Amino acid sequence: MDGSDIEMGRSAAEYGLPDDEIVAEIPVYLTQKLEKQLHLLQYPQKIGDVRPGELLPRAARVKPIHGQIELDIPLDVHSPMYNKRRGAELGEGIADDGRLLDTTTLVSVNIPRSSDYLAGLMHNGELHLTAIDKVTQLRPSLKYLDRIAEKDQASRKADDSDDEAAEKKEVKAQTVQVTVRSAQAEEALRQQQNSIAYMQQRLEEEPWSNLAYFDVGTDESNALRADLVADNREDLVYSADADEYLTAVIGSTTPDV
Repeated sequence: MDGSDIEMGRSAAEYGLPDDEIVAEIPVYLTQKLEKQLHLLQYPQKIGDVRPGELLPRAARVKPIHGQIELDIPLDVHSPMYNKRRGAELGEGIADDGRLLDTTTLVSVNIPRSSDYLAGLMHNGELHLTAIDKVTQLRPSLKYLDRIAEKDQASRKADDSDDEAAEKKEVKAQTVQVTVRSAQAEEALRQQQNSIAYMQQRLEEEPWSNLAYFDVGTDESNALRADLVADNREDLVYSADADEYLTAVIGSTTPDV
């Protein structure tokens, strides 16, 4: 839709908008070829723009059912800013061979959807828009700290064999115990299974699937970029008048008094 299709009955000033001169009209097209496949990944701890190759992961993986993504971003262990002593201590959380912590793992976290996002591509003076299906933030995963804590706990348990044996007996007794649940207990169990803890367990139980990562500028990335250009050039028919259209876009068209 261009400006010639809209009846211009009022000036922009009457809507409380700056009465600027129109210097260009850009055709807008919508495409659906990738609308169910585009995910917007946000890096809240990254300052500034992400440059091509800057966050190139060493490995990438996804849990398709839950949609969780992990990226292993390499760390520069030779940088003078890298603390090798601390890196060796934290490296115990990823391996037992004395290696340094040489990667940081970013894990996707879903955020509440407060608005809809579109991916826009300028092509030959035209703006092509594709709806973004999902928005997630990539935040550092600190699972290596959990593994270090587990190792410390296991070491403390090994120092007290009597307590360890007693704990094993208690666990064994629990595993062979037979119980009959009442209707109320069954309902409580159902609610528990629908809880956040249960969903987290289901997420952890789903296996990872490896992803092939293609950065900006690669042949694979350019091929998908071409799918952001619409093939259909049919006009979008909009039956509303100018007032209804502006109200749908910017809200009330009544000037503030």
